[in-house]
Amino acid sequence: MQPILFKLGALELHSYGLFVALGFTVGIILSLIYAKREKIAAQLIVDLALYVVLAAIAGARLFYVLGQPAYYFHNPLEIIMVQNGGLVFLGGLFLAILAVVVFARQKNIPLLNLLDAITPGTALGYAIGRLGCFFNGCCFGLPTNLPWGITFPSGSLAAFYCPNERLHPTQLYSSLIVLILFLGLLWLYKNKKFSGQIFFSGLVGYALYRFLIEFLRYSPIHWLALTPSQWLAIIMLIFGLWGLVHFRYSDIRA
Repeated sequence: MQPILFKLGALELHSYGLFVALGFTVGIILSLIYAKREKIAAQLIVDLALYVVLAAIAGARLFYVLGQPAYYFHNPLEIIMVQNGGLVFLGGLFLAILAVVVFARQKNIPLLNLLDAITPGTALGYAIGRLGCFFNGCCFGLPTNLPWGITFPSGSLAAFYCPNERLHPTQLYSSLIVLILFLGLLWLYKNKKFSGQIFFSGLVGYALYRFLIEFLRYSPIHWLALTPSQWLAIIMLIFGLWGLVHFRYSDIRA
C-alpha cells in the first residue's frame, strides 16, 4: 500500500487520485470508440464527459459524507479532500446516470444508445479505480485467515479499523470481477440485439457483484442484516432485469 506515490515540495501525487483519474480517462476514450458504433458524434461524448465526471465525483462524495455525518460535521474541510479517498461508487453512478439523461434530452440523443456506448468504459474505469482503493487502504475487507489476506500498514483506514489483522483484499477482488464483467460486455456488444442491452446488462452484472462482495467488505452500517450498498444493489438488479425484459420485448414487438 502506498497512498502517496511521491512528493515534490508541497506537491503530493496520491495513488488514489491517480488511479481514479486514469479510470475516468480510459473510460472516456473507450466511450468515444463505442459512440462511433452508435452513430453519436465524438464531440458530444467529450462534452458529456465533463458533466459525468463532475456528477460522479459529487455523488460519490455526497454518499460517503452522508454515511459519516458526525465526523464531517466536526471536520467540514475534509469534505472536499477527495484525494485522500472516500468515494461511494453507487452514489456517483446514480448522479452520473442522471447527468446522462439530462444531457441526452438537451442534445436530442437516443438515451439508450448513449448509455450503451458509455457502459463498457465505465466498467473498465471502475476496475482501474479500485486499484487506487487498494493502494490507499480504503474499501477494505473483513478479517480472514486465507493466505492472500493483507495486513495494511498503520496510517491507512484499514489499519485504523482493523489494526494488525489480515483482511480480504476486496479492492483487488472488485477490480478483477469487474474486469471480467467488462470483457463480457465487449462480447455482448458484438452480439447486441436491442438498444439498452449493454447498459442494463452492465447494471445487472454490477448489482450481482456488489451484493455478493459486500459480505466480505467491512461495513459498520447494516439495515436488516444487509449493508446500504446491498439494498441499493437489489434496487439496481430489479431495475436492470426490468430493462432487459421490457426493451427486448419492445424491440421484438416493433
